[in-house]
Amino acid sequence: MSKIMTIEDSAFERKAIINMLAKGNYKEVVEAETGEEGIELFKKEKPDLVLLDLRLPGMDGIECFKKLKKEDPRVKVIIVSIVTRQESVDECMKLGAKAYIMKPVTQKKLLDPIKTILK
Repeated sequence: MSKIMTIEDSAFERKAIINMLAKGNYKEVVEAETGEEGIELFKKEKPDLVLLDLRLPGMDGIECFKKLKKEDPRVKVIIVSIVTRQESVDECMKLGAKAYIMKPVTQKKLLDPIKTILK
């Protein structure tokens, strides 16, 4: 079974994502509230996939993504964000994001790319 990490500052959004993952049979989920916390947890937990918000307190999602890539160049990241600026989307895709999911998140929008990426 795959381990998924979500880095999301909103407790409500984290809970919603974890519930959607559970419905998709992804039960091994770790969560972080900030980019800094996410990087430390990533080092310890070695998840198969990271769901990353771009708007985070302190270190933003793009900076966090860069640090995750430095830690593991093969890291699989899906951006889950309300940020729609094309420059942000483009930068994330250049960094190697596997998908970019716009909030509000639905179960289908979340689980379809995850299934494809974790095959």
